[in-house]
Amino acid sequence: MKKLKEEFLKFIKSYGVIAVAIGIVMGQAIAKVITVIVEGLVMPVLEVVLPGNKWQDAVLHLGSINIKLGLIIAALIDFFTVSLVVFFLVRYILKVESPDK
Repeated sequence: MKKLKEEFLKFIKSYGVIAVAIGIVMGQAIAKVITVIVEGLVMPVLEVVLPGNKWQDAVLHLGSINIKLGLIIAALIDFFTVSLVVFFLVRYILKVESPDK
């Protein structure tokens, strides 16, 4: 049993399991912050530009195929909004980390 414990501790230390676990936990925490920033700050501004959510129901009819264009556009707007928030947040953190550059 002692050998198994030693092997397990060696595994954790050598493969950076703890670092990965910390990264996952921190990633989840920062994801919550980014979600709040997007939902509470950015999306209200976008809703002024794109009033109502009816545009999300837009459908492109191609014969018997119905493409839910509004959902695709909404997902793209959401993706780019979150990406921009992440970009600005990382840029700020890196700037604070090394202000001489």
